[in-house]
Amino acid sequence: MYEPVHARNPNYREVVQAIFDKAPFVQMLGIQMTDLGPGWCESAMVITPTQLQQNGFVHAGMLATIADHTAGAAAGSLIEEGQMVLSVEYKINLLRPAVGESLRARAEVIRGGRRIIVVDSNVFARRDGEEKLVAKATVTLAAIEPGGF
Repeated sequence: MYEPVHARNPNYREVVQAIFDKAPFVQMLGIQMTDLGPGWCESAMVITPTQLQQNGFVHAGMLATIADHTAGAAAGSLIEEGQMVLSVEYKINLLRPAVGESLRARAEVIRGGRRIIVVDSNVFARRDGEEKLVAKATVTLAAIEPGGF
């Protein structure tokens, strides 16, 4: 069980939705937020042929992208009004080849500090109605003011 967290901004849902809506790369890949609460976020995307590597598995870059972006959204649910989050480090374990129709990521804040936020992000591949954990990332993000980098 992770430590309890609370939203510092009552408008956190709009802030997090903007993290998805204003990211052209994420939009191009079709990653969408599906659920959200203080300190956690879920997202999903349909797997397309252009996202596969040479052996027909989802490219590791796709897994890293959905894991990182969903972690950023989970962290974004805890920041103060006027702040933004930027990933400063992540480590990802690719647990098995990802195959199927879609990916789902669930990210949950482990430690929600005012400046540094650490998030666990799990990625699942759905195939024939069954989900399998395919990747697990730990993402460290900084909460900063725009222009403060």
